[in-house]
Amino acid sequence: MELEPPLTTSAPALPERSRLRASFDRLPLYPFEWICLLLTCWSIGFLRWKGMRIDWKTVEYTVYPMVEALPKPLLLGLGLQLAVRLLQRKPLGDYFRAIANWRWWWLWLRLWLVCMALTYSSFWVKICVPLLRTTLLDPQLWSLDRTLHFGISPSIFATALFDGSALAIGIDRWYSLWTGSVLLMLAYFTADLDDLLRRRFMLSCVFLWGLGSWIYVSLPALGPVFYVPELWKDLGALLPRATAMQEALWQNYQTIIAGRESGILREFKPIFAIAAMPSLHVAGHAMFAFWSWRQARPVAWLFIVGTCLTFLGSLVTGWHYAIDGYAGMLLAFTSYRLALFFERGPGEALGISPGPGMVAEPESTPAA
Repeated sequence: MELEPPLTTSAPALPERSRLRASFDRLPLYPFEWICLLLTCWSIGFLRWKGMRIDWKTVEYTVYPMVEALPKPLLLGLGLQLAVRLLQRKPLGDYFRAIANWRWWWLWLRLWLVCMALTYSSFWVKICVPLLRTTLLDPQLWSLDRTLHFGISPSIFATALFDGSALAIGIDRWYSLWTGSVLLMLAYFTADLDDLLRRRFMLSCVFLWGLGSWIYVSLPALGPVFYVPELWKDLGALLPRATAMQEALWQNYQTIIAGRESGILREFKPIFAIAAMPSLHVAGHAMFAFWSWRQARPVAWLFIVGTCLTFLGSLVTGWHYAIDGYAGMLLAFTSYRLALFFERGPGEALGISPGPGMVAEPESTPAA
C-alpha cells in the first residue's frame, strides 16, 4: 500500500532533491529497513561469490537463538521506559495507552527483525575476514599510532600506566559489560513512544555495524595485544576477563588460518572473531552519547564518560590501537548524521516545513 503524502499544501512544485526524498518516503519499507536489506543482500552475495559457505545453517546458528530471546529485550525495554517515567514523575497510564496501539507493536517487531538481520550479516562478514584477506595492517596501524601521538605509543603508555594498578581490574570489568550495555540501549530506544526516534536510532545502528563490518574487511588488523603480546605479559594477570577471551579468540583464529591454508575448515567457533579497525566498542558507546545529547542532554555526560572509559579500556586491555577508537567515534557520528538525513519526519520528508496554508498530516506506518 502506498503512503499518503505527509503534507497537504498548495505550495509550488518541489525541487528535484525534494522529489527524491519524497520517493524514498513512499517506499513500502522505511529507510532503516531497505538500507539493512541492501547491506544484508550485499553481504550474503559477496561472501557466497568468494566461496564462503553461507547457507541455511548460518541462519540456524545465528538467527534462531535471537528469535527465541526476543521476549527478553521487550520486557527489558518496557521496564526501562517505565522506570524512566517514574523517575521523571510522568503518569504511567499514558505509556500503557500508547503501547496498546497495534502500530507500536508492529514497528517494534520490524525494528528487531532489522536488528537480527544486521547481527546476522555483520556476524558472518567479521568471522570471514581472515578468509577474505591474507594481509594484516597491524604494522601500519602501530606506526600510525606513534606518529599521531608525537612518537609515543598509546598502547605502551597505557600498559605502563596501569601495570600493577588495581584500577586495571575495574577497566577490565567495565569493558566486559559492553555487550550488555548495547542490549540495554537497543531495548530502551525500541520501546520508546516516539516512532521517528525509534526508526532513526535503528538506522544509525544499521550504518554503524553494517559499514563497520566492511571496514574490517577493507582494513584487516588483529590489534596490539596480538601484534605485540609481550606488552601484556605482566598486566594480563590484572585483566582476567580480557585475557581469557583473547586466548579463546586466538585459538579460534589459528583454526581459521589453518583451514584457509588447507582448504578445509571445520570445528571453528563463529562467535570468536578478531578485528581491530575500527573499534565498534568505542563506536557503540559514542553513538549512544550522540543520541543522548540530542534526546536527553542531562544524562548525556554519563554516556560521554562511558565512551572515554571504553576508549581507555580498549588500550589497556590491548584490543585496539588508539586510531581504532578515533575511527570508531567518527563512524558513530557519521552513522548518527546519516540516520537523521534518511529517516525524516513528516515535514522533513519533503525538505520543507509547515507554514501558512500547510497542514501537517499524522505520520503513517507503511505497509510491509
